[in-house]
Amino acid sequence: MSKALKQMLASQLGADLDTSPGGLMVIDPGAMTVESNEAFRKDLREKAGGARMRVIHNRTARVAMTAREFDGDLDGLNAVLTGRSAVVYGGDGPIPIAKVVRDWSKKQKDMQVKGAVADGEVLLETEAQTLADMPDLEQLKGMLASAIIGAARGIAGSLHAVYGGLARVIQARIDGSGGATDESSDEASDEASDETSDAASDASPDASPDASSEEATPEEGAAE
Repeated sequence: MSKALKQMLASQLGADLDTSPGGLMVIDPGAMTVESNEAFRKDLREKAGGARMRVIHNRTARVAMTAREFDGDLDGLNAVLTGRSAVVYGGDGPIPIAKVVRDWSKKQKDMQVKGAVADGEVLLETEAQTLADMPDLEQLKGMLASAIIGAARGIAGSLHAVYGGLARVIQARIDGSGGATDESSDEASDEASDETSDAASDASPDASPDASSEEATPEEGAAE
């Protein structure tokens, strides 16, 4: 391959990588048939947000990645770009790509994850494979929404408990005040009844015989 052609391919890959700022994955796709190759690319488009795969020479890929500042770890990059390589990039980034690759590697036994670049950091094989276990953007959105809803429900429940408790305290105070008023009224009624009884006793005719007998005694003395 001529130097000019390599430079052109590196430039094309570099332009494509500009659309994949989150990172990429380097794999060995294995001995794919035409049908499986097309099916794999279709899954990348549909399940990884339009991701693409390009089989390319390691040197060309290295030139393109270095130009795009993916060379923070040259030793790691050199370790990744060996043997047969295909760069999978674009779409929703390396995490959804890693999930598609993981699912395909279960049926395409000779497919191999060689490494990845995520947020400018070169990841070797083992680290790159862990990307498939991480939540993607949609999952993170769902987790965040659930956390927000859960927090809102917790706050609402706490406020309800606070206001409910306050209402019970106020009602208890009202009920207590009512009970005290009734007791005071009963005491006042009892006192009023006692005073009425005393007044009635004072005005009772039982005292008149004594008065008559006392008044009659002088008269009897006078008659005598």
